[in-house]
Amino acid sequence: MFIRSLFESALKTNDSLEFAVITGCLRISKESIFTGLNNLKIISVLSRDYAEYFGFTPDEVEELLKYYGLESSKAEVKKWYDGYLFGETEVYNPWSVLNYADENAGFPKPYWSNTSSNRIVRELVERADSTVKCEIENLIAGGTIIKPVHEEITYEDIHTTQDNLWNFLFFTGYLKMVETDFKGDDAYLTLTIPNDEIRYIYRYTIKSWFEQKVKISDMHPLYQAVLTKDTENMEIFIKRMLRESIGFFDTEESFYHGFMLGLLKPLQEYEVLSNFASGEGRSDIILKPLDELQPAVILEFKNVKKFSLIENGCKEALAQIEEKHYDAELLEEGYEKILKYGICFCKKSCKVRIRL
Repeated sequence: MFIRSLFESALKTNDSLEFAVITGCLRISKESIFTGLNNLKIISVLSRDYAEYFGFTPDEVEELLKYYGLESSKAEVKKWYDGYLFGETEVYNPWSVLNYADENAGFPKPYWSNTSSNRIVRELVERADSTVKCEIENLIAGGTIIKPVHEEITYEDIHTTQDNLWNFLFFTGYLKMVETDFKGDDAYLTLTIPNDEIRYIYRYTIKSWFEQKVKISDMHPLYQAVLTKDTENMEIFIKRMLRESIGFFDTEESFYHGFMLGLLKPLQEYEVLSNFASGEGRSDIILKPLDELQPAVILEFKNVKKFSLIENGCKEALAQIEEKHYDAELLEEGYEKILKYGICFCKKSCKVRIRL
């Protein structure tokens, strides 16, 4: 009631007011708190009017970088902070560009992620079914999705449908329009992630979500299988977690490594070592028991593009453990029981083999 009265008094019945500008992510709802307020002109991300004022244009960024002596960073700044499209005008994120120039740190940072909670991305991830998870993976890999656009949605409508949530991500800058198509009376947008800064937000949000998921999941069946050479149940458990996760398949090797590290980190009574230097190289993961009578574990990972190659991937991983002598450090420390696993991944499946 207070907000409604405030805006009606300030904007509708104020003889001293020539015009006013209200900014926000979504359209002003003329119902609820804005009842009685009318004659509003809506300028959205789809509008051509005033488009150049929503951010920095390429020419403005070039001039700014030149002023700060950062001309050599032009390509990097474009990759991280460009990509927004208002109407038909390309713009950069002004907050991030200004912070980048001001800090002059020499490397990009996700400045925008520090200005908000990114709650809407978390809600997308937490509510995602298998279809939405595949769409998120496609976007992170640089792909596109096609969704109907609804400019009239308000905050109350966000969770009414999945399409409304995608719309909110678009109108708040977490997605950008590539092209528009019309099917009858409905407009459809081809959407993608605008730049590396926003891609980082998706990645970080997914990583945090997965870490919380592992904390509340019963990981004992996996740990029991690893320590008792039960490759069949290892496969079953890892496959299930892969299918419930959201992957970064644009960087497959680092994704699978991080995925397995996340699963194994909570293992009690073991030191979990990543990229541990031993022998003639670095093994992916080593599980070193605090009790020397328990088995130590070496895990080496491979990934392939075709399911028909997955068995060979396991063999290559096991061969690498032997050829690079990844067990050298463990043997020198006196561990007598060492389990060696070769695990090969293909999309959301895997095969587990052990050196007997």
